[in-house]
Amino acid sequence: MLKSMTSDKVVQFKSNPTQDNFLKVYNRKVNQYFKDNNTTKYANREMHIKTVVAIASWIGVYALIMTNTMSFSNLALIATFTALGFVNIFIAFNIVHDACHNAYSKNPKVNKRMGYFMNFIGANRYLFTMMHNAHHAFVNIHGIDVTLETHGLFRFTPHEPHKPMHKWQHIYTPIVYALAMIHWTIIKDFKWYFQERNIGNLKNIEHDPKEFWILLFSKLVYYTLTLVLPLIFVQAPVWAIIVGWVMIHILPGLTFAVVFQCTHVYNGTTYPMPDENNDIHNNYALHVIATTADFSRKNKVITWLLGAINIHVIHHILPTVCHVHYMKLTDILVETCKEFGVEYQENPNIWVAFKKHMEMLKILSREDAYVPEYKPNHYRLGV
Repeated sequence: MLKSMTSDKVVQFKSNPTQDNFLKVYNRKVNQYFKDNNTTKYANREMHIKTVVAIASWIGVYALIMTNTMSFSNLALIATFTALGFVNIFIAFNIVHDACHNAYSKNPKVNKRMGYFMNFIGANRYLFTMMHNAHHAFVNIHGIDVTLETHGLFRFTPHEPHKPMHKWQHIYTPIVYALAMIHWTIIKDFKWYFQERNIGNLKNIEHDPKEFWILLFSKLVYYTLTLVLPLIFVQAPVWAIIVGWVMIHILPGLTFAVVFQCTHVYNGTTYPMPDENNDIHNNYALHVIATTADFSRKNKVITWLLGAINIHVIHHILPTVCHVHYMKLTDILVETCKEFGVEYQENPNIWVAFKKHMEMLKILSREDAYVPEYKPNHYRLGV
């Protein structure tokens, strides 16, 4: 059994009054925005339309497969399976992500129900919520941010012990990313349920046994819908259906991994470490701004498709706000950063963001890699 890589230390943020004032000023502007626009921070009509589009798209693409509409060509069938995978990612970005942050509705029961779409597309709502929220609390902090943990496969932080294989990570990483979703579907959830006992500041976790049965049942439903039923009813060679099932996960998995990783692991980020008392001396909002970069934030099409994951800074600062507000709220954030002399980080598009991600992987491939722990105008604001 693999040993949990998450540290047993409990980390907390300690800030000074000027750092806290940054967030107070920003929150005041945000509250004014919602008041002036007479709108809720939760899902609005746009979000409800996106939900309908997501569900209808899944039904439509799945129907193309199961009615043998695309069986006239093995290539067309495999392409349709791939499209189903992208619809799954659309659902994860646009419905599940908000629901698991209680940003979809002010009613927790609604958020929980919408979060179960994660189970429907092959993952697990319960574990995703636990892991993802732990990542939110401790962005880029080695030993406690779960998204930095790869059991040595990658070196995402300069504090990770260097292995000889890491010198090639900027070459093999995209290949592994492409396998991330199929690994998640088959292995990752079970590994996290049975092997990880420390997730963020949650220590010695004991899962409710009910969650295991939900996990097992939903996996069986997913495999049945996406593999077993097509093998029975779709008029195509077995190999084409199996390749199609794999392709549900390959390109969408690469997209999923790249979109998330580019926002935190990039040339220009920082990796703060707690002191001997396990304290991070910064305001959490400033910590996020120093460790996170947006991309394509003015591109409405990309933002709509990705559920505003590309506008990532504001998502970490205001995770319980529905993503349909992120563009406007980020404009307010940029204004506030200028007011306080804080550097807001963004890339013009995904290609630049991915390039900077690969640059950081190459930097970290060296055993003597150095990356700053903090940005002075974030960490020392007001000192």
